[in-house]
Amino acid sequence: MREKFGLKKLQNEILMESFRTMTQPALVSKANGVSGKLHIAMEMDKIDDIGYDCVAACVNDMAALGAQPLFFYDNISCVRPRAEKIKVIEDGIARACKQAQLQFAGSEILELPDNYAFDRYELVGFIVGIVDRKKKIGLSQLEDGDVIIGLPSNGLHNNGYVKAKKQLFLTKGSMEVYYDMLGSTLGDALLSPVKMYQDSIRHLIEEGVEIKSCVQVAHGGLDRALHTLLHEKYGAVIKRRPETIPPLYRMLHRDGNIDDGQMRQTFNMGIGMLLIVSEENADRVIECMEETEENPIMLGLVETDWELIRYL
Repeated sequence: MREKFGLKKLQNEILMESFRTMTQPALVSKANGVSGKLHIAMEMDKIDDIGYDCVAACVNDMAALGAQPLFFYDNISCVRPRAEKIKVIEDGIARACKQAQLQFAGSEILELPDNYAFDRYELVGFIVGIVDRKKKIGLSQLEDGDVIIGLPSNGLHNNGYVKAKKQLFLTKGSMEVYYDMLGSTLGDALLSPVKMYQDSIRHLIEEGVEIKSCVQVAHGGLDRALHTLLHEKYGAVIKRRPETIPPLYRMLHRDGNIDDGQMRQTFNMGIGMLLIVSEENADRVIECMEETEENPIMLGLVETDWELIRYL
C-alpha cells in the first residue's frame, strides 16, 4: 500500500541496550483517536496538525506514566485514500515524533468503502514506551490534603468535538468567523494543536519530585479525568478561579447552552494534564513547571474520606 502511494518506507526496530540500567523494565502501550477533531479539520480543509495531534495525545499518555516513548504507528481508514492527504497527515506525525524523540514505525492504510463517506478519514494512533516498573507514576498512596495541579491545554485537545459541533451548529462558514474574545476564528481555536507535556513531566522526575498520580485529560472530560487521577476511590474539593477558564469554554457554555456539569463531563475546561503531589512539594512543582514555561494552576485538594468530587 505504501509503495502504491509513493510513500517512504518506515522502520520499527528499536535497540534496547540503553534500558539495561532499569531495575524492572516494562513495556507500556496506549492508543488515541482524533475522529471528532479530524472531521472538523476536514471540513475546514486544515489537516496539517491532525497527525501531530494524534502523536501528542499518545506521548502525553506515556508522560503520565513516567515512561519513555519508543515508537508510534497509526491506522488511517477511509473510502479511497488520496496520496496528498495521507502525506500531509504523515508529515504532521513525523514532526511530532521528532519533537518527542520517538520513532515513527509507519501507517496502516485501510480502504473501507462500506464504512465511511467519501473523502472522510479516521485516524487512530498507537504508541509503545518503556518504564522502570518500580518508578512508574501512580503507585504512591494518596493522602488527605495532597494537592491537585492542572497544566493548561491549547484548547479542546481531543475532547468534546462532537458535542461542540452539535450545540454550536458548526458549519464551515460559522467556523471562519473571527471572534475578539478568542483572538482568532472559531475554527482556528477549535483546531489548536494538542500540547505535549513530556518535557515538563520529565523535568519534575529529574528533579526528584514525587508525582503521586498523573492523568492526561483526553479520554473524556475534566470530571472523568479527575476520577481516574484519584484512583476511582477518593474524593476532592476543586476551587478554580473563573479567569483561569479560557474564553472558548465560556462561549461553549453560553452559546451552546451547556450547563456546568455537562461542560466538565464533556470538555477538558482548559486543562490538558492533571497531577497530584504532596502539600510539601506543591511549591517546588510550581517552580519546576514555570522553569519549563508552563503556567500551572492550583485546582484543589484530595479528600480521602470522601468519594465525591466537590466543585466550589
